[in-house]
Amino acid sequence: RQAMGGGGSKPAQKVLIAVDGSQHSQQAFDWYRSNMASPNDEVILFHSACLPAYLAGPTGVPASPIDVERAAESLRRRVSNLESSMLGQCQKHNMRCRWRFADAFDAGAAVVNAAADESVNMVVMGTRGLGTIRRTILGSVSEFVISHSRRPVVVVPPRGD
Repeated sequence: RQAMGGGGSKPAQKVLIAVDGSQHSQQAFDWYRSNMASPNDEVILFHSACLPAYLAGPTGVPASPIDVERAAESLRRRVSNLESSMLGQCQKHNMRCRWRFADAFDAGAAVVNAAADESVNMVVMGTRGLGTIRRTILGSVSEFVISHSRRPVVVVPPRGD
């Protein structure tokens, strides 16, 4: 690719792409790959997850050790499958990628912290396109990242928007 206004190549960037296995994060990855990626870019595929809060029980009574182990194994499998899938896509498209995982309840804060730790040039992420009322009640990971990150954030809207 040509740099704007000249004949040189675009400088390599370090980019964090937030992935969660949803079609929205896949669209963000595809958008970056099609519109911004350069061969020398370093891409960090970032995912955060944790065991569901209900395992502690609403009254503070913990779930059985068997239930916790089943949930932990399910989470490990899901994360491993996502990692393999995303790194496979990177390999297919000759992208320099690596995986980073955080065991974190707050996905927005985890993205902001990872972006700072890695000193990335930008964060790319999808959004589910929640309506105003649902977003107000549920919050939005992308809005949190935009508000708290000290790095530029590209939010790729759902297709059709």
